[in-house]
Amino acid sequence: MQPGVTLILGKSFTGKTARLLHELKKSPRVVLADPKCAQLAALPRWSHLWPEWDGDRWSSFAVPDFFSTRLNERFRAVVHIRHAFGPQLEALCYLLMRVKNLTLAIDEMGLFAPPGNAFVLGDSLTMIVVSGRHEGITLAATIQRPCMVHKTVLALATRMLVYRVTERNDLDALSNYLPRDFIGALPFLPDHACVDWQDGREPFTDFSLRGKLGGLLPAPPAELVL
Repeated sequence: MQPGVTLILGKSFTGKTARLLHELKKSPRVVLADPKCAQLAALPRWSHLWPEWDGDRWSSFAVPDFFSTRLNERFRAVVHIRHAFGPQLEALCYLLMRVKNLTLAIDEMGLFAPPGNAFVLGDSLTMIVVSGRHEGITLAATIQRPCMVHKTVLALATRMLVYRVTERNDLDALSNYLPRDFIGALPFLPDHACVDWQDGREPFTDFSLRGKLGGLLPAPPAELVL
């Protein structure tokens, strides 16, 4: 995973979460925040943590204890967050700032860091977004629309993988990053194809993973299917 802040952006069912898992494959220490608690709950060879939130803190030490015994070890952990998205992510970021040297991946970042003023983002999440690389922390996140995530996260992205986008407001927002020809092509991108934008580099359309990411996302466990 490249250092900095990577956003994987686009409509539902275009391949964002599969691409996120692909990008994480070579990272030795990964924490994945999962708000949907469906397909990612069945990821094999990952540790799965299900914290309970009690008003303003976790009701047990299960999450801190997991990382305290792995400060110098490899790990791949999914933290399944079912409610209180912002406060729980803030607690997780506070913890991870002390663990250091890892990749924090967030599925559906807009649930955790919605638009708003500067106080919407917690201090620890802001530190990871702004200067996480100084602690060896890389951030990667999926979002559906630019308008669904806090402007600080969007402004500090060092890489964007932009999948199919059709809303005019979203295309207008992305025109700050992509040339007109790329903007015009975004509504017609097939699934699992994206425009790869990196700060300081020319963007390009990436078709290389089409048909190659099958199986990365398992079916959700039967007990989680409503």
